[in-house]
Amino acid sequence: MGRRVLAYTSVTLEHAKTKEVKHAPVGFSWTSLCLFFCPAIYRRDWKSVALMLPLCILTLGLANIIFFFTYNKLYVKHLLAQGYEIKVHGSAHVVQSGF
Repeated sequence: MGRRVLAYTSVTLEHAKTKEVKHAPVGFSWTSLCLFFCPAIYRRDWKSVALMLPLCILTLGLANIIFFFTYNKLYVKHLLAQGYEIKVHGSAHVVQSGF
């Protein structure tokens, strides 16, 4: 059976050296809407936790409105910076969008 994600769509990333595969959701972050900064903790995205947690505390949660729309993009950028590459199945001529 396939893996279920809450986002409308996801992207598959593979680490160039370790060949580890991760699936990252794309678009609006429903999990951040419901669980605030907890998805970042679950994904071990400590950089985003360090950004989101203090901002949520300082703004009494209002900063989360921004993270609902941007967290999944931040997570994909984080994985790309760690050496993951977007893996495309079945097409040799796909242009990578500007994450």
